[in-house]
Amino acid sequence: MKIITKNGATYNSLSVSIISDLIKSVKTLVAIVSDDRKLNYKDNGFFKEFIDDITQDELNKGLEVVKEILANERELLKEYFLMFKEVSTEEASLKYAKEFKKDEIDKARDKAIEGGVSFKDKIFQSAEKDRNLLTSTVSLFAITKQVPEGFVWIAQDNTAVPFTLEELTQLGSIMANSVNTNTIKARELKDKVEKAQNLQELESIVWSD
Repeated sequence: MKIITKNGATYNSLSVSIISDLIKSVKTLVAIVSDDRKLNYKDNGFFKEFIDDITQDELNKGLEVVKEILANERELLKEYFLMFKEVSTEEASLKYAKEFKKDEIDKARDKAIEGGVSFKDKIFQSAEKDRNLLTSTVSLFAITKQVPEGFVWIAQDNTAVPFTLEELTQLGSIMANSVNTNTIKARELKDKVEKAQNLQELESIVWSD
């Protein structure tokens, strides 16, 4: 596998910093070509100028590599994809735009699920570890059918809120409902993403609170 940019430079490997420089300074894309792929140059008398005959498939493979490296650099990846769309077919642009849109929806779903739930005029943390702890607590006290005297559950603002076993169960139900509702919402939006026929239609699909 060889890594080559649209201006003909080759690399043995890529990193976040290299890709950032290619985007911001060089303003070029990355392509992945086979080891036996012949690279063509034209001698203009001063230096050999790269003949850009990179295929869409090679650009697609380059994007796949860049996506993996920039997994935690979403803004940088967006910049790269904007350049990718400018020189790619609509089919390729739509394919990868759908993948990015699905990732965006998944992140919005997780944020909604883990962003806390409202109960007893307080916001309670609702990340997976919080939901698991609540489930374990309810199961423990279900044996005696009551919580210890003076039992409290800590709200997101670190205040201690008195809870009965029934109220703990209600809080668990609210969290479970949030998981279910937002999971279904994400699934429906991703189904719309799959059916989108063009980039304009795809861009109109957004997560709304």
